[in-house]
Amino acid sequence: STSDLLLRPEAAPDPSAPSRYAPDHRARSSTDPVRVAIVATQDEFDETCIFDMGMVSNTGNGRRYAAQALIREIVAAKDLELAAVLLYDWKNNETEKESGWLVPTEGPERVALSVRGGSPVVAWRGTMGQLLGAASGELHVDVAVSIQARRSAVELMHNCISAKRYVVMGHDYNLPYGPWGMEVDAETIPPHKKALEEERTTMFCTSQHLVGLLARFSSGRVRTRLCYCADYGYFDPPPDMSTGSFPPKVCEDGDCVTMISPCPSKGLPVILRLALMLPDTRFLCVSTGWTKTLHEVQLRAHPNIEVVQGTDDIDALYRRTALLLMPSLWAESFGLVAVEAQLRGIPVVSTDACGLSEANFLSELRVPGVPLVHDSRTRHMLRGTTMKEAEGSLDPLRPGHESTDEGVQRPLVQTAHTFIATEAEASGFATRVRSLMGDAKRRRELGRQAKELAIRHVEERRGRFVGMLRELVE
Repeated sequence: STSDLLLRPEAAPDPSAPSRYAPDHRARSSTDPVRVAIVATQDEFDETCIFDMGMVSNTGNGRRYAAQALIREIVAAKDLELAAVLLYDWKNNETEKESGWLVPTEGPERVALSVRGGSPVVAWRGTMGQLLGAASGELHVDVAVSIQARRSAVELMHNCISAKRYVVMGHDYNLPYGPWGMEVDAETIPPHKKALEEERTTMFCTSQHLVGLLARFSSGRVRTRLCYCADYGYFDPPPDMSTGSFPPKVCEDGDCVTMISPCPSKGLPVILRLALMLPDTRFLCVSTGWTKTLHEVQLRAHPNIEVVQGTDDIDALYRRTALLLMPSLWAESFGLVAVEAQLRGIPVVSTDACGLSEANFLSELRVPGVPLVHDSRTRHMLRGTTMKEAEGSLDPLRPGHESTDEGVQRPLVQTAHTFIATEAEASGFATRVRSLMGDAKRRRELGRQAKELAIRHVEERRGRFVGMLRELVE
C-alpha cells in the first residue's frame, strides 16, 4: 500500500490512528527494513512523446526499463520497504486551464503503474503543486530516490519527502555541470546545482565517466556513487516472466550488422557512409522513437540497408545480428544494448567515448578519436573535434538551439539530420566491420570473449544497489 496521507479527505483514515509513515525516532536496528520513497515522472511509464524538428531524443526505452527495473528491485528486496511512489506530471502546467494530460484538479490521483516484469505498483500522480500540497512535511522515510536529475524533480523530492538521505539517479549528462546539458541557462544553473549539492544528497551515476565528469565540473561538491544498471537487476530476467534466462541464449547465426535507433546523435552519418563503403555488407537498422521519417528515407535509399520497426522481442532482432554497431556521436552515459548484445555472444563495434567505453568490454572493437560530435545543446554536427576534445573546450554556457535567429539556426539543425560522414571519419568503423564480417570464426571468438566479460559484469554488480541504500542510512 502507499501513504495514507495522499488519500482524498473522504477516504482518509482516522487521524488519531498511528501512521506507519510518521517520523520514527527509534534507533535503527540492522534488521529494520530501509523505508524508501520514489519520485518518478510520467516519462518512465507513459509512451506519449512530443517531438520537434531539432529534438535529438525522447525518453528511450533504456531509461524507462531501467527505472522500472529499479522499482522492481526495491519491491523484491527483503530489507527494503517501498513506502510511496510519487508520479510527477512535469508536462502539465497547473496554472493553464487547457491541457492534453488528464490530471486531477483536487489533488493527486491514485494510479497503478505497470512495471515491466513485475506486479503493478500503486502510485500517486499529480503536478508539483498537487504533490506538495498532499505530502509536504508528512511523508517520512529513510531514503528518497528521484529517478531523474531534472531540477524540478529533485526539488520536489527535497520539499515533498522528509528523508535521512536523498538519492538522485544519474542516467545522462543533462546536468548543470559540463557542456552537455540541454536545458541549462545562467538563471537555472545555480538552483539546480544547489539541489544536487545538498549535503544529504548523493547521485548514483550510471558510469564511471559520469562520476568523473561530475567530480571535475562540480569541483567535488556533488556526492557520487557508481551505480550501473546491473546493480539493480536490469539484465536479469524478472522472476514472474515465463520466458527468459540468464545468461540468454547465444545468437551467433545472424548475418547483419545491426544499428538500433539510427539518428544523428546515435551515428546516422556514419552508417550512411558505411553503406557506401561496404556495399556487400547487409545492415539492419531498427527504428525507434529516436528515428525520424527523414532518417528512414535516407537509410532506405541504400539497397544494403533494411529498416525495421523496434519491438519488445529483442531476441528476434539479435538472432539476425552478426555484429552490433554503435557509432554514437554524442555523450552516451552507458550503453545498455551493448551489454544486451554481448550477453548473447554478439560483438559490438562502438565509439570509444564517455560511458559507452565501459559498456563495450572489448577494447579492440572500440573506435577512438572519432572526429565528429553531435552537440546535444545546439543540435549541430561538429566536424574536426572528438568527444573528449569537445568536452574540454565547449562553453557550458553556450546558447542552445532556440537562442539565436531561427533563420540561421534552423538550417544548421536541419543539416545535422542529413549529414554524411566522410570515408576518413568513418574509417575506424569500416576497418572493424569489414574485418569481422569477413571472418566468421574470429567474430564468434570475440563474441565468446565479450559474453564472458558481460556475464562477469552482471554477476559482480548484482544486488549492489540495495546494499548502497542500506549503507547510506547506517
